[in-house]
Amino acid sequence: MQRVSKAARAWMAALVAVSGAAMVSGCALDPVGLAIGAVSAVNMPSEASLVADMVPSYRGTDCQALASLQRGYIDRLPSLDPEFHEAVMVNVKAVRQVMAEQHCTAGAGAVAGTGSASAAAVTADPAAAPAAREPQGTMGAAVEPLTPHLMQALGVESPRGLVVTALIPGKAAELSDIRAGDVILEVRGVAVGDAVQMRGVLGAVPSGQSVLVKLWRAREPRELIVGPIISTTPALPPGAVYADAPVLAAAPVRERFCVAQMTGSGLFSSSVHSPLFTVRNDGSEAESAKLTTAFWEAARKAQPGYWLAPHPRPTCTRDSKVCTSASADSDVLMMLCETDRRKGAEIYEALRRDKPQTELPWSPPAS
Repeated sequence: MQRVSKAARAWMAALVAVSGAAMVSGCALDPVGLAIGAVSAVNMPSEASLVADMVPSYRGTDCQALASLQRGYIDRLPSLDPEFHEAVMVNVKAVRQVMAEQHCTAGAGAVAGTGSASAAAVTADPAAAPAAREPQGTMGAAVEPLTPHLMQALGVESPRGLVVTALIPGKAAELSDIRAGDVILEVRGVAVGDAVQMRGVLGAVPSGQSVLVKLWRAREPRELIVGPIISTTPALPPGAVYADAPVLAAAPVRERFCVAQMTGSGLFSSSVHSPLFTVRNDGSEAESAKLTTAFWEAARKAQPGYWLAPHPRPTCTRDSKVCTSASADSDVLMMLCETDRRKGAEIYEALRRDKPQTELPWSPPAS
C-alpha cells in the first residue's frame, strides 16, 4: 500500500504511527479540499485499525451528511494522486461503518454492504445536510491533533495545535511553505486544536483569500501568510481583499556571512565545506534554504557518485542562522550564518582547522 506519509520527513512519520491517522477538509460541502491523515510506513497499523481510528470522527453526524461525505470522497478519487486513494478508502469505510451503526436507510443515502463504494448509490442532496449552513474552508493540509507525546517530541509550548502530516500538491499550504511536521497553533488569531474547528475558521474567509497562520517549526514559533484558501464563502471581485487580510512587515535586507558544509556518515565518510561567503537578503527561511540546497548541488557535482541520497528541503531557525537537512543515509547538510563578519569568520576558521574536511571552491548563485 502506498502511503501519504512519504511526503513527510522520516522522523515525523515515526511519530505519526504512534498517534494514529487523522483527516481534514473532507466535509460534505468541501470535497474539493479533501486531505487525508498520513500514515507511517514504519510499524504500519492494519487497515481495520485505521478505520477504527477514524470512526469516532464521524459519529454524531446525521445520515444525510454522512452520505454526502461519502459521495464527496468517492467523487474526488479520480482527480487525486494515486498515493492518496488507499487513505481515502479508509475514510469511506469509516463513514459506511457509522452509517450502519446509525441504521441509515437507503433513502437517507446509505450504501448497503461492505464492498467497493459506489457514488451512484448515494442519493442524499449535500445541500440538505445541516452542515450546509456552516461555512467551510481548507488550505490543503492533512492534520492530526497535537497529543502529549507529539507535544513533548516536537518541543511545543502550547497544549493545543494541529500537526501537519501531509500536503496536497499545488494547494495553499504547500504553496505558502507550510511543511509536514509543522504544528499549526493559530489561524486568523484563533487557537486551533480540532480539524473541524479549523475548517470553520477558514470558511469565514472569502474563497481565494489568504490567512495568517501561526505555527511551530524547529522548536520555534513562526508566522506565515497562507493562501489562496478554498472556502464556501463566495470569492471577492478580482483584486479585492477582505477587511482583516493579513500583512506581515517585510524583513530588512541585511548582509550575512555564511559557511555551508556537507558531512557524510559511516567509517570512511567525506566532508566538504564552502569558503566564507557573503549574501544580502532578508534572511527568510525560503531564501536561506535555497542557498543551502545550492551548495548541496555543488557538492554533488564536485564529488560525483558520492552524495547520492536526496535531501529534504532544509529547515532553518527563525533568524536563519542555522539551516539543516539530513538525507536517508544520514548525510548532514548545514549552513551557518551570522550578521557579524567576525563571527562568520570564526565559524569558517573552525571548519578549516578540521583536517578531514575539504574546502570546496563555491560562491552562491546570483539572486
